[in-house]
Amino acid sequence: MKDLLKSKSEGLTTTQKKVLKYIFNNLESSIFLTASALGRKTGVSEATIVRLAQALGFNGFPDFQRNLRSHFQERLTTVSRLEKTLEHPESSKSFIHILNMEMKNISGMAEANSEKTFNAAITQLWKAKRILIVGLRSAFSLAVYLKFGLRFLGKDATQLEPTCWDTWDQLISIGQQNLVVAISFPRYSRMTINAVAYAREKQCKILSITDSLVSPLTTYSDWTLIAPCQSYSYMDSFTAPMALIHILLTTMSLEKPDRALQAFRNLEEIWDRQDIYYSSSSEKPPLP
Repeated sequence: MKDLLKSKSEGLTTTQKKVLKYIFNNLESSIFLTASALGRKTGVSEATIVRLAQALGFNGFPDFQRNLRSHFQERLTTVSRLEKTLEHPESSKSFIHILNMEMKNISGMAEANSEKTFNAAITQLWKAKRILIVGLRSAFSLAVYLKFGLRFLGKDATQLEPTCWDTWDQLISIGQQNLVVAISFPRYSRMTINAVAYAREKQCKILSITDSLVSPLTTYSDWTLIAPCQSYSYMDSFTAPMALIHILLTTMSLEKPDRALQAFRNLEEIWDRQDIYYSSSSEKPPLP
């Protein structure tokens, strides 16, 4: 892919070549940036980024970015991630260095998401009669957290269980009354993408939580919220995705406080009756 793009770069302007060089030297981060964000990184306008993609023979920047991802997807494997980290062992072992990366992921959400899309997501989460959350493999943990948070607010939220024999049985009854929340990050789960494609056929509304607007989830989504997940680890970084889900749930509770408080009161009554949580006043002293 690099050789192909270099062969097309002869007719580029000096500024466009500068941007292309930046992309090659910062591939892991560049394939997740929007055109405007890449423009800020390289000191050029968003229009210059778009014209660069078109000059290279692509329909636009998303098309260019999607092709970069498809050709360099193997660099996102667990093996290559760790190999990349080991190239700079001292910095990658630094607590502060890793913490700064996590902080960068979180701060990146501010420029990657619009208030309009975020507010639309809140509206749909409250509006939906039933919510199906699709998050598989490592994203399963995020789906569990979102499901419990929505249930605490009194929402009818269920989660696609990653069993090998009845996944499609769980999807058979979905339809227009459902909001599907799809959660997936590189390397994207094929089952998640297939499930969301099926939900689109069934005319469900779809909210996706993913890493970039060129994620395969966006093809099927009505709304997309972005949470950067760059990591020095062999594991996905879910610091920003978890923060995003927490912000969604908190904002929902503040937008409709009466509904949230009533749901919480009902839960507290059940929890107290069933003695769900530990209480120091009611527990027997531990054995010596």
